[in-house]
Amino acid sequence: MFQDWERLFDLATSAGSLAVIGLDSRNLVRFWSPSAHRMLGWSSEETLGQPLPFPLKHSPGKSRGLDAQLHVMLRTKCGEQIIVGVRASDWNEAPGQRPGALYVLQDVTLQHKEEDEARSARRFRELLEAAPDAILEIDRQGRIVLANAIAERMFGYARAELVGLEVDNLLPSAMRARHKQHREHYDAHPSTRPMGSGLKLEAIRRDMERFPVEISLSPVDSEEGQRVIAIVRDTSDRHATEEKLLQIREAFARELAHKNDELQKRNREIEKSDRLKSEFLASMSHELRTPLHTIIGFSELLSEQMQGPLNDKQKRFVEHILRDSLHLLELINDILDLSKIESGRLELHRETFDAGVSIEEVLASMRPRAAQKSIELSHGLNGTIELCADRVRFKEILLNLLGNAVKFTPEHGRVAVEVARESSGSWRFTVSDTGIGIPPEEHEAIFDKFYQAGSTTRGIREGTGLGLAITRHLVQEHGGRVWVESEPGRGSRFSFTIPDREIIAWPVS
Repeated sequence: MFQDWERLFDLATSAGSLAVIGLDSRNLVRFWSPSAHRMLGWSSEETLGQPLPFPLKHSPGKSRGLDAQLHVMLRTKCGEQIIVGVRASDWNEAPGQRPGALYVLQDVTLQHKEEDEARSARRFRELLEAAPDAILEIDRQGRIVLANAIAERMFGYARAELVGLEVDNLLPSAMRARHKQHREHYDAHPSTRPMGSGLKLEAIRRDMERFPVEISLSPVDSEEGQRVIAIVRDTSDRHATEEKLLQIREAFARELAHKNDELQKRNREIEKSDRLKSEFLASMSHELRTPLHTIIGFSELLSEQMQGPLNDKQKRFVEHILRDSLHLLELINDILDLSKIESGRLELHRETFDAGVSIEEVLASMRPRAAQKSIELSHGLNGTIELCADRVRFKEILLNLLGNAVKFTPEHGRVAVEVARESSGSWRFTVSDTGIGIPPEEHEAIFDKFYQAGSTTRGIREGTGLGLAITRHLVQEHGGRVWVESEPGRGSRFSFTIPDREIIAWPVS
């Protein structure tokens, strides 16, 4: 017992600033040195016979001497956090008793702080040297007080030469006077910002080579007063790339302008050629229709046998002449209509009429052709349909749609005309059939000029391929639209709308 207390006393007196704490086997404080009071704030009167006011761990019976020092963070009586180095050992207050613990504590807070500052300084230096741009610290007199490795390579100076050098020496001579004014203005209004925003900045190397740069400025407060951190980026490669791209763009713009001129010239030639074509077709159509009407007229007279009877062979010949002449007239009329549309000479003559009567007239003209294929023609008309439109062109639209329906519907099929009132006030007319149908990918193309559906027509190639194109133009001239709903083998439904000037009530059956 005496030897233990003697050893404890020696430690306490020789340690100086070391705090010595002894715990019994129940982890109650049995010794609290004056240095522990100074370090931790609690007096021996507050701690003796009490548990430790902070956590410390030691396993008695496993260590004969002081353990290696461990650094832990403790909170003092006044709430301050300190870092202490702790060594622990078994301690017997009296022979034969279970061992307690002896702790020796050293305040290493300042040491840790100095080590952290050293690590931060080292890390700052590493980051400074690893930065991809030149970094300069400049005092209020415009002298460089810090520079990184990139600054050495960028400007061609050794670091010892850069430190103390006036920063103006890194600028072309023509810019130095203005730069001094800029520095004075920046000192009066310091802020983090790019230098010379919107301007082309240049720096100069030691060998007097000028090169483009970007510079960012940031004010810093130091013990020596306010300083400025300048981050300098060499933009030579980027400027070279931009210059090359500019040259490419200029060359492309010149080539594009040349191509546009050529394209406009070709467009004018095409427009002229198209206009001449339309004029030629219109002229030729008129020229062709005159003798064709003569052929049709005399064929009809012959078929009526007013000048004497015809034998069966002669009748058949006259029927062929009349049928093919009428077909040729249809083709010529299509070409004439298209040439009028394309040349802008097509005029609508609107009038108010009963569309139901016009539909009956068109159906009557189509019945002989439908009868040849035993096709049933029907309609769902009920009441008067007062329509304000061009009567002739309206009948032409129906004739084109019904003609196609009969043409592409197999024998014993059905073709019908339906009429409905749209919520917008327009009339919707629909021609439906049980024909061969049209694949979805061709629903738009069939309204193009000279287009004839391929695989679905099964060899049917009559006509010019202009009927639906003319139909779309005529519907659009009336302010309406035309569309198709169809699938191969399931027939087609061609619908078009004609807007009306005033809403007419549709009779309810």
